[in-house]
Amino acid sequence: MSDDEDYMSDKFLLGIEKCSSSSLIHKHADRRKFELMKKKTEVDANLREKSSVKYIEQQKREEGLSSAITSTNKGFELLMKMGYKPGHGIGKTESGITEPIGVEVKLNRHGIGKGIKRKEIDSKSSLTSDKLNNKNMKDFRGRIAQKKAEQLLRADLRKSQKVCEELDLQSKIEKPMEAWFWLPQETEDDSDTEETEETEEIEEESPPETEQLEILTKYLRDKHFYCIWCGVAYHSEDDLGNNCPGNTRDDH
Repeated sequence: MSDDEDYMSDKFLLGIEKCSSSSLIHKHADRRKFELMKKKTEVDANLREKSSVKYIEQQKREEGLSSAITSTNKGFELLMKMGYKPGHGIGKTESGITEPIGVEVKLNRHGIGKGIKRKEIDSKSSLTSDKLNNKNMKDFRGRIAQKKAEQLLRADLRKSQKVCEELDLQSKIEKPMEAWFWLPQETEDDSDTEETEETEEIEEESPPETEQLEILTKYLRDKHFYCIWCGVAYHSEDDLGNNCPGNTRDDH
């Protein structure tokens, strides 16, 4: 091609097509040949599989299980002599099964009872796991409920102690009937060992918090006609009995 020729002319483009067409045909032929070889390999593999003893046995087994026995079968003849009717249940009252028991072909080398035993173990383990999960959940909920009840009890007790101190002081009572009737006094000097020891002795001598709340509730109702759950100081004992639902939180 001379220098004067135009590289964008038809002659130049036709030359490129001639150079590239042979390579494209070659690649397409190789791809087609490879696909044919792949299909041939798959067909040969399927034929070998179908001609194997294992495949033949499987086909015969499926054919035998899928078709019912004929009247020429010896076992069928014996059933007919004993009163069996096709389509009816077996037994005198015809309440038995109408279809034969299914056949489960065993293809592995495990023992006969291994599969059943494994199922039993799995079912027992799953039941045990479910029971443990339910028990843990119940224990967790019980602990949460108990914790909330204890927090509520302490809150009611602190409220009762605070109200008791206020009402006693209003009634010119300068000292509580019991040391734990009022809230513990907070000291500015934490290094005061004598007051610390005295507070510890009071806590050791005082009854449990449940009994403290019961005793303090009775004291407030008898002495000041006050109910901590109503939040009201009634005028008299009759007024308290007639208008207050009860002496516990549950009554309110």
